[in-house]
Amino acid sequence: MKICIYNPNSLSIKYIKQWEEKNNIEVDIVDEPINNENISRLEDADGLVLAASSKLSDDMYQKIADYGIKQISITSVGYDRINLEKANEAGLVVTNTPDYSPESIAEFTVMMILKLLKKDSEIQNDMEKKDFRFSENKLGKTLRGKTVGIYGLGTIGYLVAEGLKPFGVKIIATTPHPKSYAKNTVDFVEFDELLEKSDIFSIHAALVDENFHQFDKDAFDKMKDGALIVNTSRGGLIDTKALLDAIDDGKIDGAALDVYENEDGIYGKNNPDYDDKLFDTLLNHPKVDMYSHIAFFTDTALENQMKYALDSAVEVIKTGDSENRVN
Repeated sequence: MKICIYNPNSLSIKYIKQWEEKNNIEVDIVDEPINNENISRLEDADGLVLAASSKLSDDMYQKIADYGIKQISITSVGYDRINLEKANEAGLVVTNTPDYSPESIAEFTVMMILKLLKKDSEIQNDMEKKDFRFSENKLGKTLRGKTVGIYGLGTIGYLVAEGLKPFGVKIIATTPHPKSYAKNTVDFVEFDELLEKSDIFSIHAALVDENFHQFDKDAFDKMKDGALIVNTSRGGLIDTKALLDAIDDGKIDGAALDVYENEDGIYGKNNPDYDDKLFDTLLNHPKVDMYSHIAFFTDTALENQMKYALDSAVEVIKTGDSENRVN
């Protein structure tokens, strides 16, 4: 058996090699995204693994199937860059990689919330300028007594709730599939109630057509004055222009964003060439803390991403299906 993996992070190679040796299965590592030139590497392969940043053109799905490949294994939880309709037409089973390290993202989220409340970026900016005054722009807020609204209570959202509970907060959540085990930690509410009652929003939902720009002008208008927004899931869940308008109007007090709706071609690169004034506005805004889709980025996550994705590929090759199937 041979698995072909495209564009893995260079820091992941050692984990791929460990899996290869342990399972006695050859892994062909292609150090660039899949495209119409290098897709021929699948000619003598049995399985396909794609890094989270990979994007397929619509004509590639049938080409993959024509090489005898039965599946596509994605190394991330999110699979919004995969056209599931085209995959179905080509008879390809698509799997994602859930729970590769939910604690990595949950811990980062808690950090983002605390840094946002404590005006960390304002403090650091003034420190660089040797402005050590106790000025209003550095006046922080306490977390205790706040209501945190979680949009999307999967494993990550639940771990965020668990991590925040000792701070003395009330936690409410909107999610399509409420978990019974979370009822002692979280009160489940409808989306409008989440908007009206939350002081801090932490977003942890997958991006689908139905919730694109879920947080738009309408949503911001329904929030409490001075609310804070944290997003470590997918940028498309927030209407960025509407968010900036709400911040500039004083409705929203600040945001911490690990994702951006137009991040393709920007994140993951050194000095990327882009023309995006909206992104530059976010980067330079004093009330926005920006991160580069890096909340997941721990050694535990890299190891599990590679090993779990490769395991899913083998599972489909051997059985025709997988518990991680998304189509």
